[in-house]
Amino acid sequence: MFAISKPLLLHPPVTPKLAILALAIMILAGCASNKGAEPAAIPAGTRQNGVLVLTRADNNRTAEVRAGEPVEVRLPENPTTGYTWAIDDTNSQRLALDGTDYTPPVESGFVGTRGQRTFRFTARQPGEVALKLKYWRLWEGDASATERFAVNLRILE
Repeated sequence: MFAISKPLLLHPPVTPKLAILALAIMILAGCASNKGAEPAAIPAGTRQNGVLVLTRADNNRTAEVRAGEPVEVRLPENPTTGYTWAIDDTNSQRLALDGTDYTPPVESGFVGTRGQRTFRFTARQPGEVALKLKYWRLWEGDASATERFAVNLRILE
């Protein structure tokens, strides 16, 4: 049998100074991590043949475009119900409306099938502009809006 006269220490004793130093290092390491930081947002829209195309999936998002570049907003619409998309608010000095058109649904013979409303704009001046659209019946006023679309455009030089 073996007799141990002295306790076997695997690590040196922890002194108050060493404990404070270890605690300070852990706190600083926690502050340096970016776990709480939000990931960079993916810009709204897709580019198709030099045009920034925005759809219902881009609602309440932000997109970047250069001054002079075209922008299209494509939304489903069924004007046979009396509802159509209309511009609710924007800054026409920064974002100019070039035109709008309706494309009927490809499937013919189905009553009530939605087509597509396309708004075409040109980004004019650098800055930020909010574009807001509403799906409504004009003759019933603002209370008839059943859907809204909004996107923030950051226009670069």
